[in-house]
Amino acid sequence: MWNQVCGKIFSDYTDELKNRNIRYFVLRNYENLPEQNIGKDVDVIVDPKRKKDAVSILKSVYRKNGLHYYDEAVFDQMTCTHGMGLKNKTGIHIDVIGGYLSRGYELYTFDELYRHVAEYKGFCVLGELMDGVMLLVYKLFGYRKPKLKEKYREKIYEIYTKYPKEYQEELERLTDSAFAEIIVESIQKKDFDNIIACNQEFSKKLVRHAHRKARIKTLGRRIRFLWQKTDRTIFRYRKFKRVFAVLAPDGTGKTTFLDELIEQLNRYYVSDPEDGKFHVYHFRPTVLPNLGAVGEKAGVMEQDKDFTNPHRSKPANPISSFVRMGYYMMDYIIGWQKCVRNDVRCDRYSVFDRYSYDFIVDPLRSKIGLPMAIRKMFVALTPKPPIVFVLNADATTIFERKQELTKEEIERQLTVYRKLAKSGKRFYVINAERTPEEMAEEALEIIFKKYCS
Repeated sequence: MWNQVCGKIFSDYTDELKNRNIRYFVLRNYENLPEQNIGKDVDVIVDPKRKKDAVSILKSVYRKNGLHYYDEAVFDQMTCTHGMGLKNKTGIHIDVIGGYLSRGYELYTFDELYRHVAEYKGFCVLGELMDGVMLLVYKLFGYRKPKLKEKYREKIYEIYTKYPKEYQEELERLTDSAFAEIIVESIQKKDFDNIIACNQEFSKKLVRHAHRKARIKTLGRRIRFLWQKTDRTIFRYRKFKRVFAVLAPDGTGKTTFLDELIEQLNRYYVSDPEDGKFHVYHFRPTVLPNLGAVGEKAGVMEQDKDFTNPHRSKPANPISSFVRMGYYMMDYIIGWQKCVRNDVRCDRYSVFDRYSYDFIVDPLRSKIGLPMAIRKMFVALTPKPPIVFVLNADATTIFERKQELTKEEIERQLTVYRKLAKSGKRFYVINAERTPEEMAEEALEIIFKKYCS
């Protein structure tokens, strides 16, 4: 997604920081900036005392360059910002970091790092030596199972070979001479797997270094870091949750639409699919297993795994249906609290492919044989996504795409879905007779207006 607009945003931002006398530097992957960006995001380390001003300036620069939607997440001293512009089809990800902390631990103060700053193509960057040290330290520090990509291994090795004496001295200052020797020997042999194997010991020594530097401040930073996590996921998760669901009869193109929508969202958030920015749940959270699987495990029934015909089974009797509804309702209530809170913790969107509303529209899919009023009562007790997309198309068109349901059943479901869509402000009807790209563009604007300022 990096284009001329992104390049101008970067230049405007660094120029404005300089004009406002805010000390800053860009951390790694800056070689082709501002024309190109070899990384997904840009890390800008700023003077902690001016971080609030730096974030405010960046918001202003985004809007001046046509990015009218803004999203941010705060982790410790890092404000992870995203700017999105639908008209110019631009997305950019810039992290503004006040100093350089990791999980509340400060190994280097901003002033210590700033002494190593150099100018590069008109903007400030961290000098090569310190950049190489920080790359090793912060890709390993505090992770239970750290991953060190090949490109980072090559970069660390390259910088070490340029500054072997200085690199080892920095490691000795952070740990001790014996341990630094082990790390250096591993770098020389390109045996980064051995460094990863030593990570627990490495992290302990770095923690001790942080405490030696500023014991009281480190304690305060750790408390703040842990409080942020608790506050975000427990006390204020409703503020940070981002959830939407998609409803439609089979054959409407729901899966194609959802795939296209997530692809475009990933593009605007400058995120790879493997990053898991969008967590898709099918129908329900499934914290509680499928009843068929439970019955099969208990040896009282064989699980029906023929999913090609959603109406393959007859409705259960009223008592069994009531138990089923209660069981699934509990999965929504418990699962929402567990899954959505966890998504909030990881700064993910929670996406539901179908939702509890299907008990109202299509109870036969779940073998529910209860009156509409009782089904509505159960659904009313489940948590509600703030955005629910209802895909609408002509019944004949849907039937021609997929013949799993009769044309009459498709028409009946469409009628109920349309009635449901009129029952609240959270519902948005999407014309499914257009291309997936056109449908996704309409949904994007709805999502950005709801979740991005």
